[in-house]
Amino acid sequence: MTKKPFLLAALMFAILPAFSQNWRSSLYPQNWKPGMQDSAGRFLHDFSYAGYHRGEKAIPHTKKNITDVTKSPYFVDNTGKEEVTIAIQKALTDVGQNGGGVVYLPAGKYKVDVSAAKANSLKINYSNVVLRGAGIGKTFIFNDNANVRNVSIIQAKPLSGGNWLKPESEVVSITKDLLLPTQTIPVSSTKDFKVGDWIILRSDVTKEFIKEHDMDNLWATSLVGTMFYRYITAINKKDNTIQVDAPTRYFLKLRDNARIYKVKPALSEVGIENFSIANQQSVLPGLGNLEFDTKGTAAYEVHGANMIMINSAINCWIKNVSTYKPEENKDDFHLVSSGILLQSSRFVTVDSCSFQKTQYYGEGGNGYMYTLGSNDCLIKDCFAAYARHNYDFKTMKSNGNVILRCRGENSSLASDFHMHLSMSNLFDNTTLNKDFLEAKFRPWGTLPDMHGYPTTQSVYWNTVGEAYPKKSPYVIDSEQFGWGYVIGTSGPASDVKTSPTAGKIKEYEYDSSPEDFKEGIGTGDHLMPKSLYLDQLERRLKAHK
Repeated sequence: MTKKPFLLAALMFAILPAFSQNWRSSLYPQNWKPGMQDSAGRFLHDFSYAGYHRGEKAIPHTKKNITDVTKSPYFVDNTGKEEVTIAIQKALTDVGQNGGGVVYLPAGKYKVDVSAAKANSLKINYSNVVLRGAGIGKTFIFNDNANVRNVSIIQAKPLSGGNWLKPESEVVSITKDLLLPTQTIPVSSTKDFKVGDWIILRSDVTKEFIKEHDMDNLWATSLVGTMFYRYITAINKKDNTIQVDAPTRYFLKLRDNARIYKVKPALSEVGIENFSIANQQSVLPGLGNLEFDTKGTAAYEVHGANMIMINSAINCWIKNVSTYKPEENKDDFHLVSSGILLQSSRFVTVDSCSFQKTQYYGEGGNGYMYTLGSNDCLIKDCFAAYARHNYDFKTMKSNGNVILRCRGENSSLASDFHMHLSMSNLFDNTTLNKDFLEAKFRPWGTLPDMHGYPTTQSVYWNTVGEAYPKKSPYVIDSEQFGWGYVIGTSGPASDVKTSPTAGKIKEYEYDSSPEDFKEGIGTGDHLMPKSLYLDQLERRLKAHK
């Protein structure tokens, strides 16, 4: 009997060091709430709205209205001998026009012939359509054409509507500067709006905006400015305010023509899932970094191609899709340029996908495995390797996105915030092996729309570095405009760079001060919570029960 208290004490003594090493970010205490700031005005955005239906619903597995394309009336060949583009497209169109369902590709090989000459992507133009295979390594889609310049092999995009740049109602001005994240929007009139309406909140890149961001002569007023796609949850007609479903991600100022207008979603509940996909490599000469505009080269032929693009959509998903090396390719290439592009969309989840081994690493937007130009999308449990950039954010409409538990390997350049102030995004539990993360002034691109400062208020949370790439002795290089955040790194490659905040790259001077916030460098394996996104999502769902 006397031994039991001793054993219990010994056990507690053994466990205590493990618990005592755990730590929390000073910006994310146990009692954290959205909007909480420290004495310097630093804060973490609430990223919990990212993903399919704001993370509140699981991706569905549709079991109704399944159309097997190998059966009547399509009789699609799944041996890889016949070209089946037209037949698969007809199935996608028929199912879409009849209210939706699953276009099912059983195990086998499906040879398609998508090309720039024909501009004949496999198009999903209607809501509630799922393109489904039998699984990775079972269903293979092979594009037997390397002439895919500026073409996506699979494209989910509405026939019309859903364009964030085209107002579908009267444009209404915002009446006060909104400097911090908020869901309350004061407007000049609420009469044309109702609960449930989807709206764009936006502002322009004015001369004053350019000056505030130290981009005089580097950015032009023609650049598309900050954009948030939201739906209205409440209206106060007395106060002329509307409530939106998620906070703003950056300031909206009267000076910059801050305004709202309606844009109705035109495509939703589209799924792309459960198959392997590849593209025929180009056999033309010329894969030089700048040969993408030189006709007759492989670079020209494959420039700007994507395997999958989702554009102008909400609440969609890409799940269990992987590239592969087709037997037709002499070299170990899976695709010819880029992988997944999410453009002008919201609430899209990319789950358990693998994109790697591109043929062309050249400039001009080639060799990106996952590219985000959208609001509140989630890329989770994905893999990328052997690319120019494994994970990438572009433009001011790319905000509120989360990359969760993803892995990047063997990239030629960083997974980065690439251009034009993609504000308030989150890398959460990223594992890197000869890849690194970067957010710093970029004097690249074509004047007067130079990339410039590519982000602000973005967060790197709990990053694991397994090995540094040759080009960087750091796993993260974060010199964001204004405040950026690096919280927790671990692994053999855990060093971080956040300075100098001012200097000169090429002939261009920059100043990104203040120095980004960093803590827990080398001790991220004890950071609590392990995932910022998942913890914020749990808090929000509990608060709204």
